[in-house]
Amino acid sequence: MIELNKITKKFTLHNQGKTKISVFKNLNLKINPGEIVALTGPSGVGKSSILKMIYGNYVFQSGEIKINNHNIDHKYPRNIIELRKNTIGYVSQFLRVIPRVPTIEIVMEPLLEINSDQDEVREKAEKTLIKLNIDKNLWNLSPLTFSGGEQQRVNVARGLIRNYPCLLLDEPTASLDSVNKDIVLNLINEKKDKGSSIIGIFHDKYSRKYLNAREIDITKISNAK
Repeated sequence: MIELNKITKKFTLHNQGKTKISVFKNLNLKINPGEIVALTGPSGVGKSSILKMIYGNYVFQSGEIKINNHNIDHKYPRNIIELRKNTIGYVSQFLRVIPRVPTIEIVMEPLLEINSDQDEVREKAEKTLIKLNIDKNLWNLSPLTFSGGEQQRVNVARGLIRNYPCLLLDEPTASLDSVNKDIVLNLINEKKDKGSSIIGIFHDKYSRKYLNAREIDITKISNAK
């Protein structure tokens, strides 16, 4: 379960006289196990900021965020690291590519954190890449030169190879054609059916409907001015 209770978030613009911009005030949100929530609202309203606060990348000024009853508290960074390792999966907008690291190893890495059996993990990674239509000839290459769609599918494979209790998805289908989009959406639905609490940003109505997501307009649940 993911819970945000009375969250206040401000950004400080250091290059503009330390002006403070209020993004959220008294933000409340709850995502139950086996549920998908799609964040909606105009660009710049703070959809990605919510995901980054849940993941522990952004500090918030007041309120609390709980992941399966564990607090996201920046006073205890080790706890956040443990939550990322064991509880929270995150598919960001863009794959962070490390030169010379093969695609197969990028996908295997999250699962190796909890399973030291290299052969078993590699087999799971290969099956995931096959599902996502990543050509076998690319598995031992760095995705640095891949197309945007290929990189995004590698990103999805990495984020979904494990059964995380909570999943954060930042436009996971944005660079995909219709065939591969449906494949990714099916994988997300599989995670929902296994009980994951899922919150994401999906800019197309098709994806939100396909996932039967509960849509939440950020402008209607925050009192920021």
